[in-house]
Amino acid sequence: MKKFIVVLGFGILVLGFLAGGCGWSAARVVQGFLNNQLNTESWTLNLFKWCFNGLPLVDKLDKILDGKTYIVLLQNNRELRPTGGFMGSYAVLSAQSSGLREIKVQDIYVPDGQLIGHVDPPLPIQQAFGQGWWKLRDSNWDPDFTAAAPQIAWFFEQGGEKVDGLVAVNLSLVNSLLGVLGEIKPTDYGDIVTAKTFYNLAQKYAEENFFPGSTQKRDFLGAVGNALFKRIKQSRPIEQIKLVKLVWQELKRGEILVWFKDPILQEVVKQRYWDGGLGNPPAGGDYLYIVETNLGANKANCCIDRQVTQEIDNFQTKLAIKYQNNNLFENPKPPQFWGGNYIDYLRIITPRDTEMQRVKVAEKELQKVDKMEFRYGLGEDVYTVEDRGEFKIIGFWAVVPAQSSTMVELEYNLPVGRQGAGENKILVRRQPGMESFAYRLMVNGKLVGDEIIDRERIFTWTR
Repeated sequence: MKKFIVVLGFGILVLGFLAGGCGWSAARVVQGFLNNQLNTESWTLNLFKWCFNGLPLVDKLDKILDGKTYIVLLQNNRELRPTGGFMGSYAVLSAQSSGLREIKVQDIYVPDGQLIGHVDPPLPIQQAFGQGWWKLRDSNWDPDFTAAAPQIAWFFEQGGEKVDGLVAVNLSLVNSLLGVLGEIKPTDYGDIVTAKTFYNLAQKYAEENFFPGSTQKRDFLGAVGNALFKRIKQSRPIEQIKLVKLVWQELKRGEILVWFKDPILQEVVKQRYWDGGLGNPPAGGDYLYIVETNLGANKANCCIDRQVTQEIDNFQTKLAIKYQNNNLFENPKPPQFWGGNYIDYLRIITPRDTEMQRVKVAEKELQKVDKMEFRYGLGEDVYTVEDRGEFKIIGFWAVVPAQSSTMVELEYNLPVGRQGAGENKILVRRQPGMESFAYRLMVNGKLVGDEIIDRERIFTWTR
């Protein structure tokens, strides 16, 4: 017995030493990376690789860092877009084998102005803005980030930026970081930036006294980025643990999307479901992904509520989405109010072999067209259906005036063989940037699920 206790005690000491050494090595590696002082031959890095070898990409640090340039898309999810939010700004991260060499924040309109030639826009963008061209700032159009990312990278490269990979984050993540680190004070600004004040300050410098060529938004966000970066480098070990945990949680929620140009690195990201792809319906099961695109040139998504009800009766599905627009006014009234009417191009993604019956918006039945045609103004009377891989994408306009509600209704037949005797499943996904939505599932008159969806969920039931 004594021998067992001695061996157990020794084992606990060894595990404690290794755990402490792993935590210490991780902190040292992070600090080395941030300060561009990472020694690839050091035993600290080797210990880190040994400790965390099971984590994705750890064994590929050299391939990730050496001479690479990554773009971090800073998306404003109060103006919701398919990959999270409107890409108003971005950060360029230049890396080398010893760590992060340089970070700079830039306005999206700078490379946008360098684009040579003409690119036709997706028709909903043309209907909303009537400009006749497609630009970088609207290039995160595809609901599948694995398809959108190469398009975004192409636009950046036409504007003169090198791109080895993209990371899409939302401004809500910056708020979460500030929630961990506390307030910061950007150099040359009298403002104190906190989780509560950041958004309004960013909007103030983006919109007030704006003129073509203005750099005030870029300058402010750059100052915030530098102050935040400095604060992270000075963070205490307990804060570093909280930051790592926050990033890990946001990756798992699908709030941080990652794309590498290198196919080997991208395959690792795909295996971890960090790539923002559409994925696949559950084997023999159903799938629902609601993707919204705010094309109202406002920040209406601050104040939009959704109630999603799905009723499955044998092989028929009725999907109802009730939108409530709580914005106070129809149009922005800067500097106090930035929202307005919700001009939403909506896409509902289901399994490819579903059979659409009807689509209604505000009790008006829409007509199916093979392709949406150009017209001045929104084509609110039609919908399109696109078959892509395992999916069917139904696209149409859903406008929700301020201080009003709008009901969207779809009816379609379930795929033959997808729902039957035994266990049945449906995968319900949440769009990046959409914090959550209420979801209620009824099957043959029985309640199967009634939850707030803040990440993708699978619901199961048995016939």
